[in-house]
Amino acid sequence: MLTRTIARLGALCTRSLELLSPASCAACGGPRSGQPPFCRTCGSPPLALPGRLDGVPLIVAGPYAPPLAPAIRRLKFEGHAELAAPLARLLTPRLGALGIGPGVGFVPVPLHRARLVERGFNQAALLASALARTTGGELVARALERTRRTDQQARLGRLERGANVHDAFSVRPGMVPRRAVLVDDVVTTGATALACLKTLEQAGAEVLAIVALARAEASGW
Repeated sequence: MLTRTIARLGALCTRSLELLSPASCAACGGPRSGQPPFCRTCGSPPLALPGRLDGVPLIVAGPYAPPLAPAIRRLKFEGHAELAAPLARLLTPRLGALGIGPGVGFVPVPLHRARLVERGFNQAALLASALARTTGGELVARALERTRRTDQQARLGRLERGANVHDAFSVRPGMVPRRAVLVDDVVTTGATALACLKTLEQAGAEVLAIVALARAEASGW
């Protein structure tokens, strides 16, 4: 019941943000006259090659480069939560082969509660909410919990990232879906996604895919 209530509230919030969102480019904020959600000057993201993380498909909208990189920064660090839904729509066509429907839970990578208070929202949860609504899946926003505050991964090297998120996640009993899609904004080395993936699998979930808006070049895949 609580999970369904959270899902409804998330969907309502996302719809409200879409209504309030101006017809502007997600990357530069200027007038949008090209392929949504970007303008002609910023263009569309180039295709990213398929990837896998520990055998699980990794699905992304493109590389962490313009126009996705500035759009993600505006979403994540400049408070433009209204960008989550139009950016999530870039991913929707790529999810068709997964056979998503009722019973498949979209699980966002969680923020620590202190960082959630600072930012005001979890961008991964907003993306997961939008994807669940457009694919017929379910938002399971509280399946994973970040049990300790970690350093920001972007500031760390490859080896440091793995240690930074080691044992940083746990599951909430009774909230883990049987079949899940893990959602984040950016995958770089894959350390955070891998830690969440292992936590979900150890709790008995089948993770169908890891979904992110962008994959950074430093991932090395």
